[in-house]
Amino acid sequence: MKLIEPTKKPVKTSQFQQLIDSVREMLPFGKTEQQAREAILAHFMRGLDNRFTMLRDLPIEGPGIPFPLILIGPSGVAVLNVSNDKGIFRAKDESWWELNKTTRSYGPARRNLIKLSQAYAQRLATFLDTQGKAHPEIWPVLIFANPGVHVDTTRPAIRIVLMDGVDRLIANLLKSEEVLQPTDIKVLSDTLERVAKPEMALPLGEGEDFFGKDLIQPVKKAPAKLPTVHIPEEMPLPGFLKRLNFTKKQLIILGVMAVGTVLCLLAFIVVAFMLNM
Repeated sequence: MKLIEPTKKPVKTSQFQQLIDSVREMLPFGKTEQQAREAILAHFMRGLDNRFTMLRDLPIEGPGIPFPLILIGPSGVAVLNVSNDKGIFRAKDESWWELNKTTRSYGPARRNLIKLSQAYAQRLATFLDTQGKAHPEIWPVLIFANPGVHVDTTRPAIRIVLMDGVDRLIANLLKSEEVLQPTDIKVLSDTLERVAKPEMALPLGEGEDFFGKDLIQPVKKAPAKLPTVHIPEEMPLPGFLKRLNFTKKQLIILGVMAVGTVLCLLAFIVVAFMLNM
């Protein structure tokens, strides 16, 4: 599976901050949403083949605002909203309820993960529409990375997958009916990749180096100058014609008569030749 992610700019951090980040990665608790996405992403990287493309952390909603995982493949386009929440939940249609540990009763959760997942899918569809790219219906999937989550479902509006069902979801994707052709997958992937890597939208021109400037500046040559030729307004006549003192009109008449005489002689010769045959 191909993975596309935004181009990361190097950020200078102090040694103290680097130490804190290292300790945080080693701790078994306090996993963030980003770490949950990494765990789910690892499953998809192992299970899907090269027909699929995964895009993560695209700044579709603005710089610094990560978007959920986007999966594009023969089975279509899906937005994978990965949650690190834990607890016991109930899903019915678009409603999302959470079990209160104190009262042991269900109440509306502070975040409706079903509607949030639907909103992500709608935003992606709107973005592709503004880019003029045709796409199938984008289906939202809510995935829980915490293995201790339990969800009671009754006709949920979206697909909900627990941690132990991720591999089953991957197997279903491989066997699903083909919705997108390879060319369609590439078009959609390239469109979203330009969001992740804006530098792709500015291809280098001919003769430019990697930084957008010419490595070798061509020497500009001055245009060649043609020699000037002076053409006189009146051409001098031969001496014998000049002595005859003919006018211009008379000379034209004589020229026409000479040409006519030559043509008549040529016609006479052709006729005589044909009669002798």
